Amino acid sequence: MYTASLEELAVEEEGSLTIDINTADEEELDELPQVGPATAEAIIEHRTANGRFDAVDELQEVSGIGPKTIRKIKPFAKV
Repeated sequence: MYTASLEELAVEEEGSLTIDINTADEEELDELPQVGPATAEAIIEHRTANGRFDAVDELQEVSGIGPKTIRKIKPFAKV
């Protein structure tokens, strides 16, 4: 029988729920809270024009994404 600690389960679960905003395609970005197809496309365009994001907070540089949206996205996004 396999047993896992709660910490191991949390790490496993967290990894499966997060989307890398530097490598995600439009469909994956669209899965983030408050991100629709137009915003996902804007994220990709920003990434293409300006390079990789160093932090999730940098998504605020994308038109249509503000502090409220960042707070909703943060638990599900990584760089």
